[in-house]
Amino acid sequence: MRKRLPVGRLLLAFAPLFFTSHLLAADDVLERLRSFTMDLGSFSADFEQSLYSADSELLKNDVGQLLLKRPGKFVWRYNGEGAQEFISDGRNIWMYDKDLDQVTVNPLNERLGGTPLVLLMGGAPLEDQFDVTALGESDGIDWVELIPKENSNDFEALFIGLNSQGLAAMELRDNLGQATQIQFNNFKNDVSLDDAQFNFVAPDGVDVIGEPVLQ
Repeated sequence: MRKRLPVGRLLLAFAPLFFTSHLLAADDVLERLRSFTMDLGSFSADFEQSLYSADSELLKNDVGQLLLKRPGKFVWRYNGEGAQEFISDGRNIWMYDKDLDQVTVNPLNERLGGTPLVLLMGGAPLEDQFDVTALGESDGIDWVELIPKENSNDFEALFIGLNSQGLAAMELRDNLGQATQIQFNNFKNDVSLDDAQFNFVAPDGVDVIGEPVLQ
């Protein structure tokens, strides 16, 4: 059965190599992360998402696409029949479950605080909500650890991996010991994205739970 290699273990394997230059590289990678969260206007990418148990056994694997346009708009779409879609129009997040014929909508500001969505949405310094530490480089990816300053019911740590193209990987560790690893491919910066791509209209016959913010 496929098992994950945690970020921490990857970095320890390369410790003698990267710690000698760690202090010199830390400022650079933190500046790149700052630029990613504050300066980048849009991007698109394919992703592979893997969920691992506390024993590092693979529980689930999905692939899909991500479109993001700041401020506040994104489409996180999983491939496959009956797959889920998450769409933000800048005011609301729509969660469409095709298997259940159900849509759940929440105001965007109720879903962002202290979550990994803050990283993707940008617009606010990460240091406001996370303790940020540069960890070092492994296999061409520079890793940064983010620990929520306030207790989170969803996760205890987030690891961000950056390469020369931009966002390369993320790992989210929840409070149950499970880890979600996401690898990004075909990352493209500042792509042209029409706002209409982020407008969600529930299909006929689908149950809608919640009330969207209209203004």
